[in-house]
Amino acid sequence: MKIGVAIGKIDNATLEDDLRTWLSAGISAIECNYLPLMENSMRTLELWAKLFKGNGVMFWAVHAPFDGHHNLANPDERLRRRAVEYHKFVIERTRAVDAKYLVIHPSGAMRSEEERKKAWSWLKESLEELLPVAEDANVALAVENMLPEAAIGYDAIELSDFVATFSSNHLRLCFDTGHAHIAGDVKSALEHVADMVGTYHIADNDKAHDLHLPPGYGCVPWDALMPILMQADFPLIVETCRWQDAPWGQLREEVEAVLSGRVVTVEVDGHKGVVRCIGCGRVMIRAEDGSVRCACP
Repeated sequence: MKIGVAIGKIDNATLEDDLRTWLSAGISAIECNYLPLMENSMRTLELWAKLFKGNGVMFWAVHAPFDGHHNLANPDERLRRRAVEYHKFVIERTRAVDAKYLVIHPSGAMRSEEERKKAWSWLKESLEELLPVAEDANVALAVENMLPEAAIGYDAIELSDFVATFSSNHLRLCFDTGHAHIAGDVKSALEHVADMVGTYHIADNDKAHDLHLPPGYGCVPWDALMPILMQADFPLIVETCRWQDAPWGQLREEVEAVLSGRVVTVEVDGHKGVVRCIGCGRVMIRAEDGSVRCACP
């Protein structure tokens, strides 16, 4: 199992140290927010690509913008055109860091029912223009399933079916476990769309708020998702906070334990939950010899 993490920024001053820290922690890939790519020169981005490759960490993905001004399904044609052009710029810089995926978003906030129906055609129009650019750059676009308040894209199955109509190896699905958990039955959704998934956002929550908790710290049914997630031959990107500012290595170890079924669980009223230590508050991991440990001294 390969574990990657999503980060907000890249610091030029500490990048080489950060890469060594991630590698020593067993983190094999990074997804970065788009803003650092906009704020640095192409020469710097190409240097980043060399540093990542030289240190054995994949620059796996870039997280594209998704607010109203960057909405690829914006009902305002002028603003939608601007969003498409901006995404072309992001694709170019994603290529410069040699990332495989650019994670994009299907829509903005909820609108009228009429606009919701039209939003799919607006998104299709945008993607038809962006896909040739992505193909030329050898960057794959991964459309992320959204939270329920989005106009479209919150139903992962519907979104996957939409993505499949393009029949392009450069257009896949980014399956966000936290979003799918809030939107409905995350297990059923993942079972339906797994073949279309190109990358993941792994996160936990309380099924009501997008808390970006590490696996095991919310109520996502990881034991039900595990058989599919374990089949992924690419990095599972953990898009979460570090619980109690844990070291990267501890985050990676706990994620692997949860996703491989090596955590202590308890079943109450037919629902299985992860057990956490009353002392340190962290998930309890079962070792190969049967012993159990947490983060207590």
